[in-house]
Amino acid sequence: MADTLDRSIIDREILEPVRKASEWTSPRGINTDGVPWRLWEKAKQLAWDPAELDFSQDARDWAEMSVERQTAISVLAQQFMIGEESVTLDIVPLIIALSDENRLEEVMYLTTFAFEEAKHVDFFHRWFAAVGADPVELEMRRRERMESFGLPLPPLDRTDGMFQEELPRVMRRVLVDRSPEAILDCAVTYNQFVEGCLAFSGYRVWGELFDMFGVLPGMREGLRLVRRDEGRHITFGTYLARRVVAAHPELLDFAKGRLKFLRDLWYRELTGMEPPAEKIDASGVTAQIEAARESGELPEGGEMLYMFKFFEYLDIQVEARSQVLERAATLTEEETLEDTGAEEAEADLLGV
Repeated sequence: MADTLDRSIIDREILEPVRKASEWTSPRGINTDGVPWRLWEKAKQLAWDPAELDFSQDARDWAEMSVERQTAISVLAQQFMIGEESVTLDIVPLIIALSDENRLEEVMYLTTFAFEEAKHVDFFHRWFAAVGADPVELEMRRRERMESFGLPLPPLDRTDGMFQEELPRVMRRVLVDRSPEAILDCAVTYNQFVEGCLAFSGYRVWGELFDMFGVLPGMREGLRLVRRDEGRHITFGTYLARRVVAAHPELLDFAKGRLKFLRDLWYRELTGMEPPAEKIDASGVTAQIEAARESGELPEGGEMLYMFKFFEYLDIQVEARSQVLERAATLTEEETLEDTGAEEAEADLLGV
């Protein structure tokens, strides 16, 4: 960790990097066959602008919604928006670290990555404004409902948690620590867990809610575009994690342990309770969700049903991503650079 590193190494290798004129990548040839370049090309081809989305029907739909519907949707929307803000703020250290390793292709792709995360914040912010919803007021409503269900309430000014502490700490570590473990922790925490587990599970629950309600076409279109971007981001994280684990298979247990630690951390943060010892099985609430789907309306406290489904999906993703890393430990680093394993893994995990 940074507090155990020799200060002279930090000053010499990180704060005062030396680049040789003979080592620029672009004159010698950019690798256009690897995963980062393929993602770079897709990012250019699939660009979109949140300002072009039409939220007029969303505003009408929102005004006609029950409090239960508004609460169920706004909780996820606000969590997504905060998450997108956090990853926008926290991606830069990884760009710097990979820059110092002279990995031009990876850095080029990550510049689009940073832009797209900021664009997602823009999208959610525009949607809240368009429908006339106040995120702060909706958060207070959510807290009131949590209290009514007997759930503990985290302090409003908390400084611990996934986005307040854990993600910034992991990402800023690579400003002063360029070890394979530090780079791998970025890929596991940011891409594999926050985006691959949290965001994907949330999007899946979101999709099921929208299938039930059939409303908010502007939000649904925006989410389709966000998910398309995030699919590339998660693919890059899978590629980066596979590359590091293939070169350092002794780090496999560290990576798998981090996924489980982060899952438990998020459970405590979202519920205020200790995570269960066994995997969450939400089959018991499926009948209630199906009944709500048929009626087209959530029952009182219905959003809590979807929380169970979210954690079930989260467990599935954590286990599946651990298996992807296990397979990477059997490869060479060179095999991970240009093969399609990262893309294939994400197509399977995300169902695309």
